[in-house]
Amino acid sequence: RKLNGIGFAWQCRARNDKTGTDTYVSWENRFKQLVAFKEEHGHCKVPQSSGPLGNWVSNRRAEYRKNLLGEKTSLSEDRVRKLNGIGFAWQCRARNDKTGTDTYVSWENRFKQLVAFKEEHGHCKVPQSSGPLGNWVSNRRAEYRKN
Repeated sequence: RKLNGIGFAWQCRARNDKTGTDTYVSWENRFKQLVAFKEEHGHCKVPQSSGPLGNWVSNRRAEYRKNLLGEKTSLSEDRVRKLNGIGFAWQCRARNDKTGTDTYVSWENRFKQLVAFKEEHGHCKVPQSSGPLGNWVSNRRAEYRKN
C-alpha cells in the first residue's frame, strides 16, 4: 500500500521479440493491450502461445486462482474489477476434439480430469503432447517452479 501510495511502478517482464532483449511493461500497459485485443477480436481469450500478452493473461488467471485459495498475490481487488469490467475470462480454454468447438474448463474440472487420469494410469505424468490436460498439467508444474 505504501508503494502504491507513492505511485510505485509495478512491472511485468516481457521479451522484445524483435531484439531478443528483456523489457519491462507495466500492468496498466498490458491491460491497455488487452483492451485493444478485445476491441479487435471481440473477447479477452488471448492464447498463451500468442506471446507476451498471452503469457500475461495466463499469469493473471494463475494469480486469481491463488487469491481464491487465500494466497497473497499482486492481483488486487481493483485489478480484478478492471478485468471483470472488460469481460475477462477467468477459466482456461480447451478444444473439444470430437466436435472441434471451443469450450471453457474450470481449474476444478481440469483437476477432476487429472484425478481420473491417475485412477486409470496410476500416475499424474500426463504428457504435454496429449492435449488440453497435458498442457494444463505442464502449466501447473511451471507455476510450482516459479514459487
